[in-house]
Parts: sequence; C-alpha cells; structure tokens
Amino acid sequence: MAKDEKPEKQEKSEKADKPLFLLRVIAYVIDMMIVLMLSSLLATPFLDSKQVLSLADESRELVQKYDNHEITDQEYLVDVSNLQYKMARNTELVTIFTILVSVCYFVILPLFYRGQTFGKKLMKMKIVSDVGTLNSNQLIFRSFLANSLLLNIITVLSVMFASRDIYLNCVELFTFAQYTVMAGSIFMLIFGKEGLTIHDAIVHTRVIKVN
Repeated sequence: MAKDEKPEKQEKSEKADKPLFLLRVIAYVIDMMIVLMLSSLLATPFLDSKQVLSLADESRELVQKYDNHEITDQEYLVDVSNLQYKMARNTELVTIFTILVSVCYFVILPLFYRGQTFGKKLMKMKIVSDVGTLNSNQLIFRSFLANSLLLNIITVLSVMFASRDIYLNCVELFTFAQYTVMAGSIFMLIFGKEGLTIHDAIVHTRVIKVN
C-alpha cells in the first residue's frame, strides 16, 4: 500500500511543478514589458527622434537593397554593423534608463516587497533565499543573469568608451552568453526536479508559489 502511495505523491508533485514554468514565463514577460515601457518613456524626451527615425529609414532601405540583390552579403553585413553601432550611439540613453529602472524594479522592489515584482505578484509567486533572508547581493547578481542587466551595462560602457569594433564584439559575446543562460535556465526549469534556473542555482534563490 505504501509503495502505491509514493508514486502517486511524486506524480502529484510533478504536476504541481509544471504550471510554475508557464507562470514564470508569463511573469518574466510582464516584468520585461514594464521595464522597457518605463525606460522608453523616461528616455524619449532626451532622444534625437529625427536621427533615430533617419537610422530606421536607412535600415529599411538597406534591407530592400539586399532583397533586390543590389549589394553583396559582405556589404550588407558591414552596413548592418555600422547601423547597429550608430543606433546604439543614438539610443544609449534608453539603455542607461533601462539599467536604472531594472535595478529599481528587479532589485529594490523585491527587496522591500516580499520578493515580488508586479509580474510575480500577478502570478502569485515570490523569490526566496535558500541561505537565510533574501538580500540585495543575491538580487543584483540574479538580475545580471536573468534580466540582461550585465548585458546592458556592457553595452553602455562599450558604446561610450570603446571603438566600434570592440563594441560589436562585446555585444555579440555577451548577447550569446545571455541567450545561453536563458536556454540553460529554460531546460533546467522544464527537466530539473527542483525547478531552479541557472541564476537561482548560482545565487542560492528559488521561486515559489504563494497563496
């Protein structure tokens, strides 16, 4: 009898864990949308909108030329890289505001709001520490990996102080690292028994359901 009860409990536990993955994805999307919207709103008054629109037009023209076979693959890649760098130079304020909003939203808010962001609050989840009380260091390092904070910092520093080539190489490298962490975290959430992500495992946190 006891043997039959054990698999039944394990099956219930597995079923209970599966919705958590979907809830975490929904919470993440909600949180990122809030951060990007706030960052854009704060940065818009300081942007050179004419220049940004001009670069957007250049980008569309470039794609059209490539589709019409007016330029080679090599020329297209070079021009895309140049446009990417120009756009980054013109929208660096958006990235700076994204960093500031991210720190407020993903570090300060959960620190004083019982481990919750608005997305996690809506999905009835919270972040907890496995080693005592949740602290700012855990939330900062968590945000470096989970919320693109490190990538945004590297992007701003390289576009402000480095050459075009260094900027492009840094962004490519750290973007690849960011997506690798994200893919690994999704894999761990789906197939791992404890429902931890890479950033959870590194900083000793976990996300749990709350009533």
